[in-house]
This record gives sequence, structure tokens and C-alpha cells, in this order.
Amino acid sequence: MSEGILKKEGFHLGKWPIFYAVLFAIGFIGMASVYFKGQEASYGVSREISWGLLIIGYSFFVGITTGLSLLAAFGHLFKFERFHVLSRKIMWTALSSLIAGFFIIFWDLGGPYRLQILRFVVNIVPFHWTSPIWWMSVLYAMELPILIIEVLLLIANKEKYTFIASILGFIVGISAYSNMGFVFSANIARPFWHGPFIPLFFILSAIGLGAAVGLIILFVNRGDLSDEKYQQTLEVFSKTLFIVILAIAFAKVWRTVGLLYGRQPMTYEAARELVAGSLAFNFWFFEVIMGILIPFILLLFSRFRSTVLSLISAFSAIVGIFFMRYDSIIAGQVVPVNGVYFPKPEILHYAPSISEISLFICSIGVLGLMYTLGSRILRLEEEEHG
Repeated sequence: MSEGILKKEGFHLGKWPIFYAVLFAIGFIGMASVYFKGQEASYGVSREISWGLLIIGYSFFVGITTGLSLLAAFGHLFKFERFHVLSRKIMWTALSSLIAGFFIIFWDLGGPYRLQILRFVVNIVPFHWTSPIWWMSVLYAMELPILIIEVLLLIANKEKYTFIASILGFIVGISAYSNMGFVFSANIARPFWHGPFIPLFFILSAIGLGAAVGLIILFVNRGDLSDEKYQQTLEVFSKTLFIVILAIAFAKVWRTVGLLYGRQPMTYEAARELVAGSLAFNFWFFEVIMGILIPFILLLFSRFRSTVLSLISAFSAIVGIFFMRYDSIIAGQVVPVNGVYFPKPEILHYAPSISEISLFICSIGVLGLMYTLGSRILRLEEEEHG
């Protein structure tokens, strides 16, 4: 390891870091707006709809982290050797996505000028055992150093210790992300979220995100693998994504049917907004067509062996899962908490502001910059296991 985690010879910046740097720079629009105008004037959220694109982006990025960590843990825990391929770059991407998630939630909590991010540190002690958000803070504070240690152990080819770190990451990661779902489902004032579906859906969608991002990483680094190993790994990741898409489709169909059939106050109105209201286009085009139908058809048609069709399916699934997250979080807030007391419940509307969109794009730049620069600086292309 001392001979060179750093590769100083032959370092070239390349085009992708510049592209991601441009994405990062777009975030200065939102940063400047928050600094000069404040959050209330910069973001599209309100007192009634208080969780918008930044919270959604946070859950999306850390979902990628959880999904990739789970797939990596499958390789160690269940001896699925195909998941060991490109393990360094997969775990580096997981770490990069976690940093991107922390970056975007940083701005939702108040930005650097009010330092409200310190709540994550200060509020760990005293213990708040009954607070789901406290548990989320603690678990993610634990996951970050575990991921860093796991990446360093992978670079050092310490397979025995990597196994331990991977299992710890598996336990903490799945606990942290399912607990994030519990933050929503524990809110009895929002019956659309309340219940066991959200935590289970978070984990299921995280595995889908992990498989989809894994396919993209595999394609980008196919030159590092033999044709046989590449094809085997392509098939495994594609089948994993296919199975998850099937499970998501099954769960969403029966949840949507159940909400509409039950006609319970607030949940029925929120479900109607999804299928026939302001969120209907997102639901039918992004969730159903892009998130479910396109990956299902293409993967089935390709028999999990086509690079092009698997790659299209991966991008389509990522977009679809993002909008599944977006729609579920927004739909849970469009019916006011006191709306049940009105003869005809009022339906609220939310649209992300320019500042929120710019900060989300900026977070993609953070993820891309960390991945590309880390791949060039760290010796991530060596996949020996010692």
C-alpha cells in the first residue's frame, strides 16, 4: 500500500472530470441564492410541503450507497464471486454517492453559514432512543468511516479484514436506509406513508439502484476485465436488476390498488394524485414506463446478455426509481394534515425551485468528480484478492 495508493505517473485529467466540474459549478446558483436570499425564498418547499427535492435527492444518493454496499456484501457473505468484480470501484462509488448525499442534505439543513449540519454531531449525545431521525444520524455517522476503511482495505488487498468491514457495512447500511424509510412510515399524521411499505420499498429500490449503477460501472471499466468475466458479471447484474424490477412492480400494483380500493381519508386523495392528478405524468411515464416496463422488456428480450440493452435498462431504472422516490414523498404531503376535516380535501402542489434543481445537479457533480478523480488517483483498477 505504501508503494502507491497514489498513481502520480501518467496522470491525465480527462474530459469527464471537467464535465462533472461543470455540473458542480451549476450548484453555485443555488448556493448564492441561499446565501443572499435565504432558504425560504430560494426553495420551493413550504410549511405544508416541507420535504422537497433536497430530501428526495439525499434519499436517492444514499440509496445508491446502500445498494452497492449490499451487492458487495453478497459477494463476501454468500460467496457470490461474481459480485467481487470491480469491487474497489464499486465501493468507491458507494462512498462517493454517500458524500453526494451528505452534500445535498447539508444545504437542506441550512447551509454552511448557519452550520445546522452540526445537529448530526451535537445531538448524538444525549441519546434520543425514540427518535428515528436521531437513529438515522447515528447510523450514517457510523457508515461513513466503515466505507472509508473498506475502500482502504480493498486497496491494500486485505481480504480477511475486508470481509469483516463488508459485513459491518452490510448491517449498518441496511439498518440506516431502512430506518430512513421508518422516518416516513412512523409519521401517523401522513397516512399515505404510514405502515411497513416505505422501509421495505427503500431497501428494494436500493438494491435496484445498486444493480443499475453496477451495470454502468461494469460498462465503463469493461477494458479491465476478460470477455468471459465481463459477460458473466453483466448477466448477474442484469438478472439482479430484473428480479428487483419484478418485485417493485408487484409491490406498487397492489399498494396502489389497495389505497384506491380502501378509499381511506388522505391516502385515497394522495393515491388519486398519483394516478390521475398532478403527479400522474410522473407516475405513468417515469415510474411505470421508464422504471418498470422498459427495463423489464429490454432485459427479458436480451436474455441478460446484451451490453447495450442492459445499459439502457440501467439508466431507465435509475430514472424510474428516482421518480418513485420523488412521487411517494411528495404525494404523502399534498393532502394537508387537517384536510380530513374539510368536505373536499384541499390538494397542495409542489415544484422544485431553480435553486433546488441546481443543488441536485451539483450533487451529481460531487459524485462524478469523486469517482473519476478517485479512479485516476487511487489504484482502483487492480482487483487482486489477497
